[in-house]
Amino acid sequence: MMARPPSLLASIAGWLVLVTLLAVGTTALLLYVEFKGTHDRMRQRTLSGVARVIEKAVRGPDGGGTDGRLNTTLPDSVQAMLRVNAASFAVIDGDGRLLLGSVGVESPLDPTATERPRSVFRVPAQNGEPPLYGLSHRIVVGGRPYWIQVASGEEELHIEWLLEEFVEHFGWIWLPFALVLILVNLVIIHRGLRPLRRASARAAAIGPDSVSERLPEQDMPREVLPLVRAVNQALDRLEAGYEAQRGFIADAAHELRTPLAVLDAHLALIGAPGAPIRPDVAGMARLVDQLLDLARLDALRIAPDASVDLAQLAVEVSTHLVPLALGKGRLIEVVGDDRPLAVRGAHDPLFRALRNLVENAVCHAPSGSTVSVELAVSAAGEPLLRVVDHGPGIPPALRARVFERFWQGSRDRDDGAGGTGGAGLGLSIVARTMAAHGGGIAVDDTPGGGATFTLRFPPHAPPMPRRTDAVRPIPAAVGPP
Repeated sequence: MMARPPSLLASIAGWLVLVTLLAVGTTALLLYVEFKGTHDRMRQRTLSGVARVIEKAVRGPDGGGTDGRLNTTLPDSVQAMLRVNAASFAVIDGDGRLLLGSVGVESPLDPTATERPRSVFRVPAQNGEPPLYGLSHRIVVGGRPYWIQVASGEEELHIEWLLEEFVEHFGWIWLPFALVLILVNLVIIHRGLRPLRRASARAAAIGPDSVSERLPEQDMPREVLPLVRAVNQALDRLEAGYEAQRGFIADAAHELRTPLAVLDAHLALIGAPGAPIRPDVAGMARLVDQLLDLARLDALRIAPDASVDLAQLAVEVSTHLVPLALGKGRLIEVVGDDRPLAVRGAHDPLFRALRNLVENAVCHAPSGSTVSVELAVSAAGEPLLRVVDHGPGIPPALRARVFERFWQGSRDRDDGAGGTGGAGLGLSIVARTMAAHGGGIAVDDTPGGGATFTLRFPPHAPPMPRRTDAVRPIPAAVGPP
């Protein structure tokens, strides 16, 4: 089983979804990191401010301590400020001894502070109390170093609450935002690929009967335009080669018709000695005619208002082939309503297609039998033409091949009744003619033996006006009494 080709839209969409999710996730992470960093800087700035207030208090009014000594009594305003900020503090000397501290502080908040002039530290949670985050600041009073340590847990609890509120009220926006962004991008990509899909549909509609069609270059994106132009150039080369081949077949067939007609006339003048060769010449003439029919089909263009009456067409073809049927001891009849049955199409190609079917049926029907050309309308309103014979029929296994070019089955060979072997082009011409008219052809068994070929046409909306000189279908067999 052939694997499905990869989808450009699916590939772009997959990468787009991945990049979008990564971008949204990275943005959220960077926002969180920046938020945390800003909080840490704000907390250190707050603790530094508290430390400076304590430093000013312990230095005293002169800024150098009382008699060069550290002031261990804090003013009431400073103590009130510390209580409002819920800050713990400690003042230690160079030996790590606690000189001054807030309520509940009995030892240095950071015993290692004396090793650095300024540091940030963390006091683990103890006795159910939250952890403390602090700042240690070195000062010199009276020539001796001291460290002021300030720590607070309330600020961290506040920021955690703020983060929780942010996630609860704003964090949920990221998921729908990412989904909407992906959806909008997919819509944009889908609209952006519309010219490519339009060009693909146009290219898929180009076939042997429409090699002159080209892909539209107008409104085509710059990225796709080189591909479209390359395809159009390839179609130009293909059309040139196709036209050369078609012209050669038409010219060769046209040039062969006259020599074959002259040769057949000379053989007729010779008489009996030339009689064995005349069937071969007739077969060659038929092949030439079929090649011309193929060349005409390649150039067939059906006008939108072109209309053909199938009832009249059936009578014309049957009348045209009456001499052939009489010569082989067969009969031809046209069965159906005498009212016009109009289809959109070209008269001459349909005449040749129906003639091929009826001629083929006459050549393979048993002597004394009747070939029927039936007019009908399907339940879906499709006009039908059936050619019914009672010959050997076509096995079901071969029915798909009888419309192939140059395929020769038993019905293409001499049947012993005077028919000549064909080149296997007749039914192929019929199938191509029906395809050019938007219809189709099928073959089935005839009740009692034989083959029934059905030409199916698309419904023709505008009715054809009734002719005053309408030819009525032949109700009875045409042939010798």
